[in-house]
Amino acid sequence: MFNTIQEILDHIKLGEDSFLEFKEVKFRGEGVIDPNAESLAGEICAFTNTAGGVILFGVHDNGAIQGISPEKLNLVENYVSTICRNNCRPPVLALIKILTLPDTAGTNQLVINAEIPKSVFVHQTSSGRYFQRLGVTKVDLTPPELARLFQQREHSFVFDEQIIRPAGLNDLEQKLLKIFVPESRHLSWEKILENKHILGRDEQNVSRPSVAGLLAFGEAPEQFLPSAYIEAAAYRGTEMASAAVIDSKRITGPLHRQIDDAVNFVERNMKVAQIKTVGRQDFPQYDIPAVHEAIVNAIAHRDYSIAGSKIRLFLFDDRLEIYSPGKLPNTITLENMADRQFTRNQLLVSFLSRQVSPHTGRYYIEARGEGVLLILERSAAISKKQPEYRLLGDELRLTIWAAPPPFLENKNDVHLTPGAKT
Repeated sequence: MFNTIQEILDHIKLGEDSFLEFKEVKFRGEGVIDPNAESLAGEICAFTNTAGGVILFGVHDNGAIQGISPEKLNLVENYVSTICRNNCRPPVLALIKILTLPDTAGTNQLVINAEIPKSVFVHQTSSGRYFQRLGVTKVDLTPPELARLFQQREHSFVFDEQIIRPAGLNDLEQKLLKIFVPESRHLSWEKILENKHILGRDEQNVSRPSVAGLLAFGEAPEQFLPSAYIEAAAYRGTEMASAAVIDSKRITGPLHRQIDDAVNFVERNMKVAQIKTVGRQDFPQYDIPAVHEAIVNAIAHRDYSIAGSKIRLFLFDDRLEIYSPGKLPNTITLENMADRQFTRNQLLVSFLSRQVSPHTGRYYIEARGEGVLLILERSAAISKKQPEYRLLGDELRLTIWAAPPPFLENKNDVHLTPGAKT
């Protein structure tokens, strides 16, 4: 929020205000004892619930720059990050930078600058208190103020269109962008990307990727959205146990690549029955187009605003389970999912609807709205058992049952091969 060191120093001379807070840091042994964790969480929530702000650690309340010793710097940085993550609900994504500022003697001191953005959500501390910033202090939101804030933020923001302030244009894959959005002789590259809502501008007029832009085109979106990846594991048997893991992978990168890698993971680990009586006939456990559609749905429609909750994909001998964060929208039920369309992330879906899958040769998302029906019908056709959707708290679980090996009188004619391609 400050552009230069001189600008920071000028603001320090003016003292704390609605956008600036000073924090002296005190230690006991290897721990931070001041500022108190819950009190600091209140300051962070107050800023993010109001208009954002900056907290300078290593600066006394009177503006004297005391600094933080180099050996304590990581301790303080981790302390602040942990409070943003664990003591603020939902977690706050602060931009933390280390600066050197001169004290009264002109000696440079290490200071931590934590930029707290204005949030798209309403945040509370882990003790359940809601604060706003009023002048130089934090104050509790009254029930009417809290109701208005919830209403404003629910209706004023679409999550996947919000910008990610720590990220920049260089965090997007340039080759991928230029395939998706051709350059123009009439507009600058950044302006084209802004028109497509891949980029937006922050309060300082700096270009930042949108949530959807980072997810669709980011080299490593999980660096800025820590839950934006797929945790995949294949197990021997039908139970989840660490000793039974035969393959596992943390699937990261832009979302189209996550989809492809997740489908490849299933193909690599599922079993394929092979009958060798006359020629060879393969009977895979899963219908890959249905698996592809299930992973696309999980990627496209999950709730990316739920911190700490990634997509999980588990492969067992008898079933495939896919857990996707987020409840169903109000108009959708488990019973009518196959007949109704819903889109939680409209901008993200628009990007995926213009990218072609190497598995299908078609767009990842097509406008027909038949994805759930395809999953149900094609999976049941080979397993003879209907897939199951189930809500588990804030997660939607899809279970696709594996097809049994074909029955033959001579079982020696049937061979099970893991990782065979269909």
